[in-house]
Amino acid sequence: MALRFWKRLMGAALASAAGLFLFMSGAAAQERGSLADMTLGADDAPVRLIEYASLTCNHCAAFHAEAFPRLKSDYIETGKVHFTLRELPVVPAHPALVARSYAGTMLARCIADEDGAEGYFSAMKTLFEAQKIWAFGEDARGELLKIANDAGLDEAGFDACIAREDLITHIDKNVAIATDEFAVRATPGFIINGDYRRYDSFEALFDALDAAVEKASGGAG
Repeated sequence: MALRFWKRLMGAALASAAGLFLFMSGAAAQERGSLADMTLGADDAPVRLIEYASLTCNHCAAFHAEAFPRLKSDYIETGKVHFTLRELPVVPAHPALVARSYAGTMLARCIADEDGAEGYFSAMKTLFEAQKIWAFGEDARGELLKIANDAGLDEAGFDACIAREDLITHIDKNVAIATDEFAVRATPGFIINGDYRRYDSFEALFDALDAAVEKASGGAG
């Protein structure tokens, strides 16, 4: 059953990367639970930041380990930034990693059905921290199942989660927005108030956020 799942999921992921799924504008904003946009921060924050990330991207894992705590404390919790995390599990040179990234993302979104955005972000943190074990290890399914169990999902719930076509379609929509609307080609990628910024360094991102906050507040620039 696990082998059939990986083959089916890999096929769906590669089809997404080839552009075979369509994005329906505005649909994500209307969804709830596992199909909602996953956000943190005040709705009226002057800066809206979207991160496109893959759970199998080591730069994304490093960002969430080393820079995200500062982003959360200094920008999100202070009301400067409204943050959205969207998935971009497209690694054309490594199709097996695409399937694993989809599976991890689907698990985090299933957890959101019960625990909302808080559960989603907690799951993503765990998945990034354990990336070397589940994403690059020999038993991805087994390691993901352990994470699912820790979050309250039994094996049947986990299997049902990673078989959900609606989640695959939703992730495909996020991929389509990233690649077609913002021309994101690498992860992590950031959209600051509608403008795409390729990731260079932690400090460069924070400098860009400071400039965006100043601009939105009527300052110079």
